[in-house]
Amino acid sequence: MISRELGWLQVAALLVSASYGVGFLFGSGELAVTHGMAGSLYPWLTALGMALLAVSAGRVWMSRAPIWDMFGALYGAGVKRQVALLSLIWMTGVLAAQIHGGMAVLLLAGVPQSLALPIMLVLMFGAAQLDLQAASKVFSLCLLASSFVLVFSLVKMGGTHVYVEAVPRFGKDVQGMSVRELVTMTLAIVFLVVTGADYQQFVIAARSRTDAIVGCSLAAVCLLLLGALPASTVIAAQHTGLLDGLLSAKQAILSHAGPRWDAAMLMTLLAAALGSGAAIVRAMTSALASVITPTTASRRAGASLAVVLLGGIVAQRGQGIIQTMVELNIVYVASVAPLFIFQSIGAHVPPNAAKKAIAAGFTAAALLYVGEWAGLVRGQIELASLGIGTLASFAVLETYRRKAAQSACSRGHANQYVVNELSCIDRRERLVVTARVVRCIE
Repeated sequence: MISRELGWLQVAALLVSASYGVGFLFGSGELAVTHGMAGSLYPWLTALGMALLAVSAGRVWMSRAPIWDMFGALYGAGVKRQVALLSLIWMTGVLAAQIHGGMAVLLLAGVPQSLALPIMLVLMFGAAQLDLQAASKVFSLCLLASSFVLVFSLVKMGGTHVYVEAVPRFGKDVQGMSVRELVTMTLAIVFLVVTGADYQQFVIAARSRTDAIVGCSLAAVCLLLLGALPASTVIAAQHTGLLDGLLSAKQAILSHAGPRWDAAMLMTLLAAALGSGAAIVRAMTSALASVITPTTASRRAGASLAVVLLGGIVAQRGQGIIQTMVELNIVYVASVAPLFIFQSIGAHVPPNAAKKAIAAGFTAAALLYVGEWAGLVRGQIELASLGIGTLASFAVLETYRRKAAQSACSRGHANQYVVNELSCIDRRERLVVTARVVRCIE
């Protein structure tokens, strides 16, 4: 059981640090290279999700349970294990993004490429072992430092006006993104912020319901203000010509740092990756523990190590940071969102139907993802994966709903038949009694 010891400021600091990692910074910057201020879409969608989490924070705090335990209480242990394993899948994508970004910082600091991944995995595992009180202090300082790094770069390049004009620039630049990209990112990011165990763990650990709500609200405001910094810095670097002649998006993201940055500044960026990654590792370990139930501290540490290694494997795929997160988010959303909607509107779903619906959504969405990974499917498959997986899950739920309705209707007809028969019997008995009374009178 998570101890409740966090004040509203600590809740906000941990929520922002869980979001504002190097994956967040570099991912937004990568998108800004091709889409301008629309690179702020990911952080601002995260802020929107955080605001919605604030609305439901009181209920989450009172439940004291992550989403897999909530589903387990409603639909049984089988569904609990399914949702926990699916949570591992989407959180692996976010963890991989943090590892990817942290490796980029290490490479910029001069660490050999062959050592960057092992070092990052060891640091990520160590950061995940900090308790929440210590983590809130350490990573809030790192968050301030990494934000200062971006503000310093922005001012140095004379790009403060870009940040001030972020909203109108965003409105213009976002029109260059396809509807498919906008829909996919919105659904994948907002739903995961509201229901994600990596964020809910801090809401549950708040001292009071008020601390949980205020912490989420403050985190949403902070992410809204900080969200435009990465894209603004990249746009300012483009205006000054610093990005000319670079061969890759990753070089473009790192170029605004420049070779003269000292180790302290690079370490703040690395710490940002560790803060976000540590939150993910804790949540993933909790999800894994609900499936394998480690009985000792050493086994729990082994579970943490396993999830860090899994994130490292996915990080080596070489995708863009936001794409890595969104694609695995989609598999989870397609599998769980339909059941979440049915549960939210109070529709009754039998445990067997819930298990089959999750399995159907996961199978449909995962097949497309694996097909793309294997090179069998090409192009942007995120929206197709979301649509097909969601439809498969909804189809199973709707089939069971109709069967239940037909069964209830059949039972209703049967009950009405019994009532009619009893009424006929009553009428016959009344006629018999009346006849006997008449004979007696005669």
